Amino acid sequence: MNVLITGGAGYIGFALVDSLLRIAPKDTKITLYDNLSRGNRNIFFSRLRSDRVRFVNGELLDSRLLQKEVAQADVVYHLAAKVTTPFADNDSHIFEQVNHWGTAELVNAVEQHPVQHFIHLSSISVYGRADEPLTEEHEIRPESFYGFSKARAEDHVRRLEDKGIPTHIIRSGNV
Repeated sequence: MNVLITGGAGYIGFALVDSLLRIAPKDTKITLYDNLSRGNRNIFFSRLRSDRVRFVNGELLDSRLLQKEVAQADVVYHLAAKVTTPFADNDSHIFEQVNHWGTAELVNAVEQHPVQHFIHLSSISVYGRADEPLTEEHEIRPESFYGFSKARAEDHVRRLEDKGIPTHIIRSGNV
C-alpha cells in the first residue's frame, strides 16, 4: 500500500507517520508532501527516518508534481493547509490559494488516478461561532477567511464521494 500525506511534515503529519509505521503492514510506503513553510524539519532528524518514508518538497498548487505523487497513492491524507487561529481574519488571498484552490488541485489529481481512500482534515471554523456545543448536523456558517476557505475545500472533497471514492472529512477543533 502507498500512502500520500500532504502536509506530512507538520505536527499532525508527524504523529500520523509515527502511527502508520507502527500499525500499517510492513510493505506500506509513506510519502510526505510538504513545502516546509512552517519550518518543520523534525521529520528529518527523528525516529521516523525509515526506508518506508519518502519526503517530497512540493506545493499543493504545483499540479504536475502533485499529479505525479497522487498517481502512486492508494490512500491520501490531506493535512496541508494555511492555518491560523479559528477566527483570525487576515491574509484572505493565501487562505484561498492554499486551502481552497490547493485542495481543488489535489481533488482533481485524485479524480484522475485510482486512489482508494481520501481523508481530509478540515476545521470547525466552517461552523462559525456557536453558543451551544456543535454537532455534524449544525449549519455551516463560516465567519473568517480561513473558515470560508476550508468550507470551499470541503465542497471539492465531496466530489470524490460522488465518484464512489471512500472519503472522510474530519473537522478538527484543536490540534
